[in-house]
Amino acid sequence: MQKRMKLLKNQKGMTLVELLAVLVILGIIAAIAIPMIGNVIEKSRDKADANEALNIINAAKMAYSNGEYGSGSPDPSTATEFSYTKTELESYVDVDITNNKYTVKFTKAKATDKSGTWTIVGHPASDKISGKDKAATEQQLKNAAK
Repeated sequence: MQKRMKLLKNQKGMTLVELLAVLVILGIIAAIAIPMIGNVIEKSRDKADANEALNIINAAKMAYSNGEYGSGSPDPSTATEFSYTKTELESYVDVDITNNKYTVKFTKAKATDKSGTWTIVGHPASDKISGKDKAATEQQLKNAAK
């Protein structure tokens, strides 16, 4: 028992210099890690916006395939462009999307074409990809969501 007491008395704690070195190392690690975490959060927010915009485009595709041709109900046999707003897509979008300024457009080269280009404008994802008030294509959104 006395041997153990002597061993405990002989042990010394950390010096002030050692404690300061540990604090400096922890500070350096924190200075590197905090911006990296911020970048991860920003990237995930951008991907979530892009996926939301893709969901809106998919809702417009469903409306189009159901014979709803959007604003002004153009004649589908002669029209080459169809536009959809939030109110026209509410029954197709499950989640309440707070951004109500977006417009989805479907553009075909000829009225008889079955395929064309889907774009969205006025959504945070399109603003980030193409610039403020400029349209982003479905493919651009898919690339941004990866």
